[in-house]
Amino acid sequence: MDIPFTISLIRHARTNGNLQKLYVGWTDDELAEQQNLPVIDERVQQVYGSDLKRCRDSASYYYPNASYLAIPELRESNFGDYEMKSYEQLKNDVNYRQWIADAQHHHPPNGETLIQLTTRVMNGLTKIPQAMNWHLVSHGGPIRAILVQLAPQPSSFWDWQIGHDEQYILSFPSFQYFKEGQRCTSLSVVPITEKNPM
Repeated sequence: MDIPFTISLIRHARTNGNLQKLYVGWTDDELAEQQNLPVIDERVQQVYGSDLKRCRDSASYYYPNASYLAIPELRESNFGDYEMKSYEQLKNDVNYRQWIADAQHHHPPNGETLIQLTTRVMNGLTKIPQAMNWHLVSHGGPIRAILVQLAPQPSSFWDWQIGHDEQYILSFPSFQYFKEGQRCTSLSVVPITEKNPM
């Protein structure tokens, strides 16, 4: 009998750069202070996520008893020369405007396109061993990329608004079903103030 398989996706808690509305990609930005981060599930023993500090630190709050395995491919998009800059700083840059108009095929100088991001992130998922549940702490861009590929219905990258206060739970009939490249059969969005229902 097939055993159901789930993937829980959580964006890291807010960083100082997030609060300033900067493009925070590969910079190891610190979590902002004075956040009341809840424990999501004390039973979880293993968490996977980006190798950047903000994901590791967030996971230590959300899953306090879990080991953390860093997977560099689950990093945020590489914003290249736009890293730690704001829209206001960049809005008159011609290259920036081209990237905003078509991020699938254009990239920031020394950065990556959404196609490159998606390829990298999906490759990162292949490095996670088979289990009944995966708990991932990553970034807005990688989570969007995963949802575009795996959500029940086809969607675009910009259809998703990934907050810092929710988790996306993707359910599959089995790990094999997921491994074959099938989309999940159900998707729920749960505030992270609640215990994980799994």
